[in-house]
Amino acid sequence: MRNVKNMLTKTYCLMLAISFVACTTPERKFRTKLKLSGEWEFALDTANIGIKEKWFANSFSENVSLPGTTDTNKKGFVNTDTTTLHLNRPYTYEGAAWYRKKILIPEDFNGKHVELFLERTKTTQVWFDSTFIGSSKLLQTPHIFDLSNLITPGEHYITVMVDNNLKLTPYGNVHIYSDDTQTNWNGIIGDMYLEASPKLHITNLQVYPDITKKAVDIKFGLANNLTIKKQNIKIELIVKETFKGNVKRLPVKTIDTTYSPTLELSYTIGDYCKLWSEFSQPLYELEVVISNEKIKDAQKVTFGMRNFDTNGTKFTINGTTTFLRGKHEAGVFPITGYTPTDVEEWKRVYQIAKTYGINHYRFHTYCPPEAAFTAADEEGIYLQIELPFWGGMDADSIAAMQLEEGYAMLDAYANHPSCVMISPGNEIWSGHDSVEKNMVTLKAYDNRPLYTMGSNNNIGYVEPRSYVDYFVGSRTPSDGDTIKTHTRLTHAYADSNEGGMLNTLEPSTKINFDYPVSQLNMPIISHEIGQYQIYPNYSEIEKYTGVLKAWNLDKFRQSLEKSGMADMDSIFQKASGAWSAICYKAEMEAALRTKGLGGFQLLDLQDFPGQGTALVGVLDAFMDSKNVVTPETWKQSCNDVVLLAEFDKFCYTNEESFQSSIVLSNYSQETVKNTAIKWILRDKNKQVIKEGLLPESTFSQGTLTTAGNITINLADVVTPSELTLVLKLEGTHYTNKYPLWVYPTNNPINSNNILVTETLNKTTLEKLENGSTVLLFPTSEMVKENSFAGHFPPEFWNYGMFKSISENVNKPISPGTLGLLMDPKHPLFDLFPTEFYTNWQWFSIIKESNSLILDTLPKDYKPIIQVIDNLERNHKLGMIFEFKFGKGKLLVCTSQLENISEEHPEAKQLYNAIITYMQSADFNPATSINEEELKQLFH
Repeated sequence: MRNVKNMLTKTYCLMLAISFVACTTPERKFRTKLKLSGEWEFALDTANIGIKEKWFANSFSENVSLPGTTDTNKKGFVNTDTTTLHLNRPYTYEGAAWYRKKILIPEDFNGKHVELFLERTKTTQVWFDSTFIGSSKLLQTPHIFDLSNLITPGEHYITVMVDNNLKLTPYGNVHIYSDDTQTNWNGIIGDMYLEASPKLHITNLQVYPDITKKAVDIKFGLANNLTIKKQNIKIELIVKETFKGNVKRLPVKTIDTTYSPTLELSYTIGDYCKLWSEFSQPLYELEVVISNEKIKDAQKVTFGMRNFDTNGTKFTINGTTTFLRGKHEAGVFPITGYTPTDVEEWKRVYQIAKTYGINHYRFHTYCPPEAAFTAADEEGIYLQIELPFWGGMDADSIAAMQLEEGYAMLDAYANHPSCVMISPGNEIWSGHDSVEKNMVTLKAYDNRPLYTMGSNNNIGYVEPRSYVDYFVGSRTPSDGDTIKTHTRLTHAYADSNEGGMLNTLEPSTKINFDYPVSQLNMPIISHEIGQYQIYPNYSEIEKYTGVLKAWNLDKFRQSLEKSGMADMDSIFQKASGAWSAICYKAEMEAALRTKGLGGFQLLDLQDFPGQGTALVGVLDAFMDSKNVVTPETWKQSCNDVVLLAEFDKFCYTNEESFQSSIVLSNYSQETVKNTAIKWILRDKNKQVIKEGLLPESTFSQGTLTTAGNITINLADVVTPSELTLVLKLEGTHYTNKYPLWVYPTNNPINSNNILVTETLNKTTLEKLENGSTVLLFPTSEMVKENSFAGHFPPEFWNYGMFKSISENVNKPISPGTLGLLMDPKHPLFDLFPTEFYTNWQWFSIIKESNSLILDTLPKDYKPIIQVIDNLERNHKLGMIFEFKFGKGKLLVCTSQLENISEEHPEAKQLYNAIITYMQSADFNPATSINEEELKQLFH
């Protein structure tokens, strides 16, 4: 019986297979490709004499593998520069390089239209045998050359001179070729081939979706190298839908017409129409087949049915309001030194970003290859691409080259549903009339994407012009620097007083950007938010096994070793990283709390290894986690639905009540109906102190909705406590949490038997020598020559770059520190609960402090509270530290707690905790110091 069943099963499967084959149309191939990847002859032209000496007619003695670069082939000059400005290339080359390949043209190329296709390269000049074919300076789209008049079957040579001299493309430090990120490589990457097509063939196939009509308009050219111009042509429009792994063939539309250089057609998808968005990615493939009695040709293109648009100050996708949770992308791929050209690698990158709630990518001064768009189509990522420009658009010649790049970008990539926005570049500071002329021209040419005037032009101070669809800036235009117009919490000291809001305003969860958003009637995307530096773990150096080496990190590692802290990099990363993630949370939630904001663009989820080494990501340069925050925790503040608690402060006494509004940000696909929000206040042991359930509410899509208010009397909290407010949207996975600190008021500071002083005078030293216990609060004046002012957030971007900028514009220099490091189990913290890293309860304490340089102390000396220095200085810095002095004991606190204890319960509690610790048997400093050593610290 079992054998009979097996036979029946096999027969059924065979019938299915025959049916499938019979119902499937074999792929028709009307074009032939000759792949050119593999070994090429190679020569460097360091003296730039190749054209004059007709190198295109010569063989070269060296060989390289293409696709590839001089770096991947270990050609060029051996690099000995160990700059700390960016990652380092063992081989560098800028100038002309020659690539030559012998090819065998097949018989079926005879009489065809033949093109050479080079997917991505730099400025090129091309020869077929000894005949010059043409040149191209396009950086972001394929170089395509017509060889039709020269092609004959048999043996031939193709010679390509690639010149990556930046004088040929003087666009600024753009990321299409900057050594800060992608590198200025020389070579050819991606697809390389000769393609033979009929003399009558399709060109520039473009699709324009109309979701209202459930149809598409189709435009394409017909290149006609035949002698007969007026001829009948049959056109077939073949559409396939791919969705959730299923492929469906839609009805074929046939059209009989006559030849025209340009044809405009339409195809109605009708009831088959499914809409593309971040939430759902149905994709359509259009194949256009043309034929007459002698010739057939076909071209395919993938598109999506979507309408990415604006509505007031918000973006919409297919009429549904969306919020752009963006990531900056700069071409950081350290193994190859160039952007990937394969779909799988881009899908890997996007999928990681999506686990952190990202739905949008901003490509900074570059446009990625085709594979990045294909992957974004499949993953549901909205892309902003940029022309390769960063500077002043003051030269007409550069403007003309940028316009050419823009046309090519639109032709190559605008069919992709993920291609939704275009910017002319980054931080353009002049030549705005030329920029406008270019963008108006491109917008008239192709209005499928939305257009802006640049990303953060003039640091946000320039008004948008009439053609602009959306605005990208770190502030909205104003007469001068004021935090009122900022659209992010943190700036460089060179751009805003003391770095902006996060370093100057008392922490709360009520900060938003309502005012700057009210100043413009268009969507605003907050530019490059975050930029919080994280100290590196130097074990990362081992990961750089490709064309880029982390010699910059090795230099910083050596500096840390010299400071006596060689074993501290890992814990520095954990502490600065945890604090950085908290600051990123504040940035993202401030954006989401802003009713009219269109979105934000992070800088960054991953590290930026250039411009002075800006390690600002919770992921490293490889998109690997630093394990300083989990994706789940990050997504609490970066998701389509986010629960927000709005309250005035983080620190309370137990005589107060905690009050908060609970708000839900809903940028999911639909309204959340009749759903309650549960809140829980718990202690560090996760014991519930109080909890409640807000009434069921309906949270409309695309809005911020207040669910209700909670008030919690804190009288029952009788010991210093760190509490956590947890929010949960019932019946869903959405949750969020906030730390709170509560301190009892019945804690008078009793400093009996302790000398509290601000000076180290003779009397104080004598008392120490004779056995007194001294608490020293040195004044800022006392330590100004050997300390840095208290700085709350982690250093912006990196210390060196903005230090020099601040000096050049006569602005104050940032203190440059990365937060605190302490041991929560140290007895000093028995009455002052803390993590090992900075959190919001430290704001007033840090702002009233100095971080004292302790480099003269023994290398193994560790302060009770260490301030983490940036990787360029690597000072050992202390805020609270202790010594034995003679028979006495000294504790130094560089925060002036006495000055702020009445206004800030956290400062009073820390003061009390210090006194209690100093009065206990635990206060027994291990390190002795003498008068000369002590005076060195306070010189």
